[in-house]
Amino acid sequence: MNTRYKKILILRQGAIGDVVHTTNIFRSIKTKHPEVEIDYLTGKVPYMLLEHDTRLNRVIKLEGKDYKYLTKLGLELRKEKYDLLINLQPSLRYQYLAFLINPKATVTYKKSFRYHAVENFWQTAKKKFHDIENFDNLELQIPEDVREKVKAEIGTDKKTVVLNTQTSLTRQGRKWSYEYFKELAFSLIDRYDCTILISGSKDDIEETKAYENLHPNIQVIAGKFNILESAAVFSLADVVVSSDTGPLHIATAVNKPFCIGLYGAASAGRTGPWGVNHFAVSADLPCIPCDRRKCKFKDETGTGINPCMEAIKPEHVLRVIIDNDLL
Repeated sequence: MNTRYKKILILRQGAIGDVVHTTNIFRSIKTKHPEVEIDYLTGKVPYMLLEHDTRLNRVIKLEGKDYKYLTKLGLELRKEKYDLLINLQPSLRYQYLAFLINPKATVTYKKSFRYHAVENFWQTAKKKFHDIENFDNLELQIPEDVREKVKAEIGTDKKTVVLNTQTSLTRQGRKWSYEYFKELAFSLIDRYDCTILISGSKDDIEETKAYENLHPNIQVIAGKFNILESAAVFSLADVVVSSDTGPLHIATAVNKPFCIGLYGAASAGRTGPWGVNHFAVSADLPCIPCDRRKCKFKDETGTGINPCMEAIKPEHVLRVIIDNDLL
């Protein structure tokens, strides 16, 4: 079936997890309309996740946010004569950019907590492509040479569990404690004799040093891989455990691992792991999900961890793995 939108641009600058949640848009459009040419405009880090995707004609890297830069970029992209702009970044700054790009048509994302983020983003495109169908999983494409490079560097033939122990400091209700991750790691090693990989970015190196030399089966790999290589790490794992942050959502989109998301203040219904092989664990507390950046009950724990995350115990996560035969 042909469409009048032959050349389209998708815009999402935001967080890594948000960009991953938008990928079913171009995937579903290309499935129904392989003739459509799709460009994607995004930030520097998510750019690395998408630049090799064969379903995209071009991935354009946003190099800045100031209006002088956006004006220059908008006027350059205007020359592309896009039939449709799918604007998934509806702030005034990016509405200004959309105006300068001047596509024949624009459809703009409107956030709704009635839907999971994947569904919410996808519905934006559905307004213009009425025949597309959403998928019950996410799918990032990782070049095989990247996967093989990472596999050689990790160098283990055991079952593998990745623990993503770090999260944004601006979101208190997502942090799980060092002691809980440590207890879970030792429980998994005792039961399965598996390899535990402690993942993270360069910014997480200092925090993850606490996991070094705890056990021969524990490897700290924080800072060793870029974002695409980290996606390859997740694709080689059997299980990934993480709070609600970008690496969790990358892991849900790379095919192999079972993912377990730890949810405190955030709603699992809104940003829980998308896919049939993934699980969300949250506490049974009346105050959640509150989606607050700062918790009014935090001081009651005495640990620096929010009560909603403190209430999720290592045995709860271990039980999910055992009951569902994930390892």
